Amino acid sequence: MTIFRIASFLERFGHDVSFLVQNPSVHKTADAAFATINKHFQPFSGSIQLFDGFTPDAEGDALIATDRFTCYPVNAMEKFSRKFYFVQDYESAFYPAGTEALLTEATYRFDFDCLCAGDWLHKRMSEQFGRWSMSWPLAYDSSVYNAGSCNRPRQGNKIALYARYVTPRRAVELAFMALEILQERQIDFDVDFYGWKIGKLNVGYPYRDLGILKAEQLAELYQEAAIGLVFSATNHSLANKEMMACGLPVIDLDLDTVRSIFPDNTMAFAEPTPKGIADCLERLLKDSDERERLRSAGLAYVSDLSWEKSARLVEQAIQERVYYAWQQESR
Repeated sequence: MTIFRIASFLERFGHDVSFLVQNPSVHKTADAAFATINKHFQPFSGSIQLFDGFTPDAEGDALIATDRFTCYPVNAMEKFSRKFYFVQDYESAFYPAGTEALLTEATYRFDFDCLCAGDWLHKRMSEQFGRWSMSWPLAYDSSVYNAGSCNRPRQGNKIALYARYVTPRRAVELAFMALEILQERQIDFDVDFYGWKIGKLNVGYPYRDLGILKAEQLAELYQEAAIGLVFSATNHSLANKEMMACGLPVIDLDLDTVRSIFPDNTMAFAEPTPKGIADCLERLLKDSDERERLRSAGLAYVSDLSWEKSARLVEQAIQERVYYAWQQESR
């Protein structure tokens, strides 16, 4: 969604944008991909080219790789003034130590300028890999995620838990173990699991298994719950800011990936252990004043964020680096 959102804004800013889709696994034609983008993601009017087994013969001012797989054909394409890497996460950490991780890390040494989702990635790309790098903040859609569109009262013991357990970096197992500790302590709470279907659980606390929700349903969930729980062991989650925009106090792991983005007073930072998370949950469930403080600070922190502002930062970086490339060519 973020890729398509930034591309859509770049179009609105007056740029010609095209998508090159590598190894398409769902769509058989460019028209079918075009229809999916416009139906399920963001408005887009540019061209789309599907390719498999060959490097496209394309040219332009800027060519942007969007993950480690696309870096390899991008690296082979020479008819662009400057190449970029749209870095949304540290993908090397998605794999165990071995071939996949090493091939992924190798892409960070390609001669690409890095457009990074947040300061943690920006620092890593520039300091560890010596890349030209900039940072743009993950934002949220304020027309969907806000604190004032729902009149339902908050439920003081409800936890909204992003439970996409099929993605290891979400560390969902830590949350499950923390909930078991809360239950053993006889703390009163119930949980809304979302992000993936969990199935039947043998637990003593009430829960709902909501699965994958639409944006409007997520906003309703965030506006009803007392605490939002979403983890990421790599780059921070976008869901944190969407929760904050709905006035939901957030708990995340006390990791540099999170600390580098969120100020101390904007969320509760839990030690990344079952007991540490349980302690943090118990404290917030019992302390409505702290929840209110986090709610107010979170709302203030995200108030100035917008996707348009983030897209403008990306646009400025692309223009700056393409202009730099033109200057180098003219010497």
